[in-house]
Amino acid sequence: MSKTTASLLAAAGLLLSGTVSAADSCERYADTLAVIASTDQAMRQRLDSRHSDTPENRQRLEQMLLVDRVNTERLKDLVGRCGWPDKARHGARAVHHAWLVVQHAMHDIAFQKQVLGLIEARGEGVTGEFVSLDDRIAVAEKRPQRYGTQLFAPGSNHCALEFEPFDDRDKVEARRARLKMPPLEEYRRMVLKVQNCPEPSGSEHADPTPR
Repeated sequence: MSKTTASLLAAAGLLLSGTVSAADSCERYADTLAVIASTDQAMRQRLDSRHSDTPENRQRLEQMLLVDRVNTERLKDLVGRCGWPDKARHGARAVHHAWLVVQHAMHDIAFQKQVLGLIEARGEGVTGEFVSLDDRIAVAEKRPQRYGTQLFAPGSNHCALEFEPFDDRDKVEARRARLKMPPLEEYRRMVLKVQNCPEPSGSEHADPTPR
């Protein structure tokens, strides 16, 4: 284990250990979320999606999943004591940082659903955070996604991305248009670009069916 990984795991463990008092953690909610999110992103930046099946990358993935679990428990504790962060009070970045951690809590669907309910209860309408989390939960529960935010690589080629099943492609496109989200194929190209993948030669793919 590298010094960087060890320090990240130590930092995550420190957060979980409760060394920050309840009063201080709520008062400094945004700062605490920024630290948690930084460990989340640091682990992901170490992954090499182009060589995902190497021993080094598999070890990094295991370390990342460990950090995800620690981060999830820390966030659950904070949400339980301080509530879900509020944009007006804590800032948009704090909300985004909390959402990042929840997005990666795929081992704890119950917590993801709890947060989805908290976001919905804010009455701010369907937000980007809501859309992506709603789709992730649907895919985890083997239900069709509603907004087409989730893709997967069916084989070893991480650039051969396909959409997880959704209920109806036209309805998904309509929902995305209402939310001013890019069309599905444009979104796929954006994801491929982020992953340093070449653009697909064919722009249209078969409509996914629920599985």
